[in-house]
Amino acid sequence: MRKTLAALVLSLLIFASCAPEISDDSTPEEKAALAERKLEEGDEQRAIELFEEAIEEAPDNPDLPLWKLGRAEALLLAGNPLEAVSLSSQYTGSSNPVIRSRAFLLKAMAESSSTASLEALTSTDLEALDERRAREAVFLCREQLGHVRTGNLLSMRERGWFELYVLLELEARAAQSGDTERAALYGAEIDRIYPGAHDTYGRPETGEEPELSESWVALLLPMTGQGSEYAVQVAQGAHLAFDRFAELHRDHPELIDFDTRGTMERLNDLIATLAENPECVAVIGPLTSSATMAVASQARSAELPVLTPTATSGDVDRIGEPVFRLVVSEGDQAAAVAEYAVRKSGLTRFAIIHPYTAQAQGEVEQFRTTVESLGGTVVSSQGYQPGSTDFKDQIMAVKAYSPQAVFLPVSAWDAVQIAPQLRFYRVDVPLFGTSGWDDELLLRHGGEYVEDAVFTAAFGLSSLYPETARFVYTFTRATGNEPTSIAAQGYDAAGIILQAWESAGEPSRSRVLRKLASAGAYYGASGRCVLGSSSENRITWPMMTVIEGEILSVE
Repeated sequence: MRKTLAALVLSLLIFASCAPEISDDSTPEEKAALAERKLEEGDEQRAIELFEEAIEEAPDNPDLPLWKLGRAEALLLAGNPLEAVSLSSQYTGSSNPVIRSRAFLLKAMAESSSTASLEALTSTDLEALDERRAREAVFLCREQLGHVRTGNLLSMRERGWFELYVLLELEARAAQSGDTERAALYGAEIDRIYPGAHDTYGRPETGEEPELSESWVALLLPMTGQGSEYAVQVAQGAHLAFDRFAELHRDHPELIDFDTRGTMERLNDLIATLAENPECVAVIGPLTSSATMAVASQARSAELPVLTPTATSGDVDRIGEPVFRLVVSEGDQAAAVAEYAVRKSGLTRFAIIHPYTAQAQGEVEQFRTTVESLGGTVVSSQGYQPGSTDFKDQIMAVKAYSPQAVFLPVSAWDAVQIAPQLRFYRVDVPLFGTSGWDDELLLRHGGEYVEDAVFTAAFGLSSLYPETARFVYTFTRATGNEPTSIAAQGYDAAGIILQAWESAGEPSRSRVLRKLASAGAYYGASGRCVLGSSSENRITWPMMTVIEGEILSVE
C-alpha cells in the first residue's frame, strides 16, 4: 500500500483528460466522457447537461451510477449540494470499489463539517479513483486535517491512506511552533517512507502556532430542581457532541453548564450574565417554551443566538432571530410516504394492510388523503387483529384489485411476516412502510422479501438510520446507558451550533447567528431537524430502502 501510495503521490500533479467532441450520432458513453472533461475544465453547467443526456439515453448502462455521481458532483460544484448528499448515501454501500469510492468522495466534498468529511474520506480508496479525483481527495484530506487537534493527529495516522498527510501536517505544525528538531524528525520519516513526497508538497517554513479561539457556548438548563430529569438527558447528548467535535478539531469551543435550578429568577440572572460576556457566542437551552420566551428580550438586545432543543410551542418561532427552536420531523410520516410513492415512484394505485390500532388507522387515513390529493387511489384497505400471523385473507382481498404497491403501516415484526406471504400469493409489488419498519429485526428476518421496500426513519434504539445508530452506539459506550429521544435532541442541537461555529470562520455572535439563520435541514440522531416552524414539505422526512440486504438512504 505504501509503495502504491508513494507512486501515486509522484504522479498526482500530472493529469490530462482526453474526451472526444460529440455530434448528433455520439453515444451516451462519448457524452459522459465529454461531461467529465467539461467538469475538469470548470464548465459545470455543460457537464450537467451532458451527464443528463447520457443518463436519459442509456438508463441500463453499467456505468449509470458513475454518470449519476458525476452529475451530482457538477451540481455540487455549481452550488447545489442537496443531490450530492442524497446520491452519495445511495452508493456508499456499493460492492463496486470505484462507485463506492466516488460516492464517499462526493459525500466528503458535500459535508460541511471536517469531522464528517474525514470519516467519509477514510472509506475512499485512492487507487479506485481517477487522478483528478485522487488529487481532490488529497487536497480535501489535507485541508480537513488542518482542523484536527495535534493530540489527535497521530491516532489518525492508521486511517487508510492518511499516513503521509498526517505526517506532513505534524511536520508543518512543529515547524510553525519553532520546534525544528521535531519537524526534522517528521521530515526524515516522510523521506524514508514516501521518497519524493517533499518534491511534490514542499517543506514547511518555521513560524508561530496560530492562536486558538477563546469563544465558548453556554448550556442553560435546570440541572437541579424542576425539570432536571430531562435537562440531564439534554446535557448528556450535548456534551457528547462537543466531545466528539473536540476529538477531531484542534480549535473548538468549550461547552459550559449554567444551572437555572428550575427558577425564572435565576434564569433571568444567568441570561443577563451571558449577554454581557462577548466570549459566549451561543446558548443551548432553555428547556421549556415558557423559559425560552422569558430570555428572548435579553438575547435579542445582546444579539446572542439561543437554540432550545426541547421547546415545543410555535410561539417561540414567532420571536424571530436570534431565538430558535429545534423541530424534529414527526406526525406526517404516512403523508411523506404517500408523496414519495406518487411523486418519486410514479405509482397511483395502492392497497393497504394494517392492524386495528389507533395509530395505524390514523396513518391509513393520512396516507389515503394524501394519495387522493395527488391524483392516486387507494383501491383496497384491509385490517387485521394485532398479533395475527396469517394474512391470507387480507392479501387475497387486495390482490383482487391489482394494486401497483402495498402500504404497510406496521411494526418490523409484522412486516417480516406479511412480506413473504405477499410474495407467496403472487402480490409482487413495491412495499412502503412507516418508521415501525426501522428496526434491525427487518434485516435479520426480512431477507429478499423486503428488498427495495421504502420506509421512514425515526429515532429509536434499534434504528437502522445511520446517524441514529451511530449516536446510540457512541452514547451507550460513553455513558453506559441507553439514550432517550431527548438526549438525541440535545446532541443534534449541539451539532447544529458546532456546525455554525465551524463555518463562521472567526466565531462571533453575529457570524454564528447568520449561519443559524441560513441553516437548512440538519440530518442528525433525531432524524430530520430544522430550526423554527415545522411547516415544510413532508416528503423531506428521512427515507430508507433495502438494497442487497443493506439499508441505504433515499433522501
